[in-house]
Amino acid sequence: MQPNKYKNKISDTSQYFKDSSTFLSIFSTMLKEFNLTKINYVLSTSKKKGVDCKNIFQILFVLPFVSIDNIKTLMGLGISKELHHRKDVYYDFMNNERINWRAILCSFSSQFIQIVKKNSKDKNCKISKCLIVDDSLLPKSGNKIELIGKVYDHCCHTYKLGMKLLTLGYWDGKSFIPVDFSIHNEPGKNKVRGLKKKHIDAQFSKVRDINSAGYKRIEEVAIDKIEMAISMIKAAIKNKFPVDYILADSWFITEKFIKEIQLIKLKNGIKINIIGLMKSNRILVVNKIKMKASSIPEIKRKDIKYCNKFKCYFIPLTAEYKEIRLKVFWVKMKGQNSWKTLVTTDEKLSFINAMKNYQIRWSIEVFFKDCKQNLGLNSCQSIDFDAYIASISICFMNYIVLSLRKRFDDYETIGGLFQQLKDDFLEATIIEKIWTFLIDFYNSILSELGVDIDLFISKIIENETFINEKIKENFEILFSCKRSAA
Repeated sequence: MQPNKYKNKISDTSQYFKDSSTFLSIFSTMLKEFNLTKINYVLSTSKKKGVDCKNIFQILFVLPFVSIDNIKTLMGLGISKELHHRKDVYYDFMNNERINWRAILCSFSSQFIQIVKKNSKDKNCKISKCLIVDDSLLPKSGNKIELIGKVYDHCCHTYKLGMKLLTLGYWDGKSFIPVDFSIHNEPGKNKVRGLKKKHIDAQFSKVRDINSAGYKRIEEVAIDKIEMAISMIKAAIKNKFPVDYILADSWFITEKFIKEIQLIKLKNGIKINIIGLMKSNRILVVNKIKMKASSIPEIKRKDIKYCNKFKCYFIPLTAEYKEIRLKVFWVKMKGQNSWKTLVTTDEKLSFINAMKNYQIRWSIEVFFKDCKQNLGLNSCQSIDFDAYIASISICFMNYIVLSLRKRFDDYETIGGLFQQLKDDFLEATIIEKIWTFLIDFYNSILSELGVDIDLFISKIIENETFINEKIKENFEILFSCKRSAA
């Protein structure tokens, strides 16, 4: 998701600063497909006096698209008179505990689904629709930030000052959009979040109305992430997001998570299935015998099969975990020394379909990277927790708007002359592109060198911009055809 194609350089943005109506005009153009009635109502009820929250929201929403990073930069350009608002108006808006950002984000994501359904030409998409849950580190540098603490970074295997952003996303078969999120810290054994008492005492805090949206967000910080993930999934289903699978990594695949999800039923009575990796130290029951997951590949060597599509070995078994029946696949990719345990509650799911569906989980990693690199996720410098909620919400809504723009520009508006080209290239999702263009390269060369497949994919995601540029350079004729067809 590259917003740069829609943005102007700061030196070219003077046209936007004539007055606030110019910003509002850009906002209206970008969101012409969205019904803002509910959003405007939520904003209007959050503040009874002073500047209309609706106008402030629209100005702040547009900033990333005109290359203005934050409120400080906006005010530093000397345009406060043209905008008719001083900086305090914007800061007060961001710090407003009464704004229900969860309801606003939910409205955006729900409308995305409705707009796509209404305008898409592909009415019979058979790709699985999934809710994806994952967390991401938000590293910070100030001890005075409200509720800040040290959290464990699984990538570096060390503790860093910051918070964890738990995100629930939705994959509709072509696009990933954020649906909900919460922010968490890690209290630690001594309940001081890994900090000294003087740092805890010096942190910002404020009294919030117990009935405010901000107060509820503060309460979520201490809630277990698995419990919070379950709550967000239930809310998404209640808001009528059509779902085939819940995707999660090994941290979430626990007894509590699986059992709670299995209790959820759609309106037609169908249960929602889970696909995810499981930690290798889990105890499974196979043929009434308890075994550690990591020991089963050695015990079941005669059951090892080879999958030509994914160039990997796998062992398919039915097992029980905490009295939960699971279809379990032990997978060993070419070049890997260890087996990974892929599980699903869908006992009818084949290995190939389980792998194809689980790969969709990588879309949330792409989302995190795009938001941090292009949309200023984690760029908020406030010490007020409410400002972080506002900043992340606006960032996520920016992403939804870009996703909708990309959806119809890249996937839905190509001519019949290049229909086959569309099928082969333009409709391929970022996940399919990764596997289509680079998996052969991995299997042919990198696997022989012992490069881990997960590390390989992570690096692809981190360097997506560079890779896209190289693809365009080497396949320029294809992009020329696309422009001609448009």
